Amino acid sequence: MSRQLLGADASDLTQQGYEDVVQCPYEKAHQIMAFRMQTHLYKCRKNHKDLKYTKCPFNQLHDIPEQELKIHMVNCPDRETFDRYKYCISTSSAAFAPEVESNAVPSVQLTYGLNDEDNETWDSGYKVRAYNPRAYAARTNVIRKATGMTPSEKRAFREAERQRFHEGGRRYKVQPSE
Repeated sequence: MSRQLLGADASDLTQQGYEDVVQCPYEKAHQIMAFRMQTHLYKCRKNHKDLKYTKCPFNQLHDIPEQELKIHMVNCPDRETFDRYKYCISTSSAAFAPEVESNAVPSVQLTYGLNDEDNETWDSGYKVRAYNPRAYAARTNVIRKATGMTPSEKRAFREAERQRFHEGGRRYKVQPSE
């Protein structure tokens, strides 16, 4: 982008939100906002199928020529994050351990599966019938839909529903409160 098109010099670009501009690995002229880079790379890969680029195993936004992949894997800035995860390396002692106050409540250790003396079983006891939504809807004042029926079955279903609502209206009349 030229300064004339933007109407500002380089110092004004950071004020306008252009501080996260990244260069495309396929076309050096492409200057992309960092949050749009993944979408741009998808489009640029289609246009440059002849170039032999591979993705970095540490960051999918890094497209590197196949010859330079080994060098990049050693020097990749995102490798540190991967190594920290893989080898559980902490950068500082306070990074993962919160400060404990002197009047704090001591933590409780939960032991699952260590106490085999517990004979509690949730399967014994009450026998409960399985829930049948069709039977429940037939008993209550719920509008049901006739699906998967022939036209004559639908007519019969609608007539049965009218009868059910007519009888249900008499059964479930609400008494006005005084």
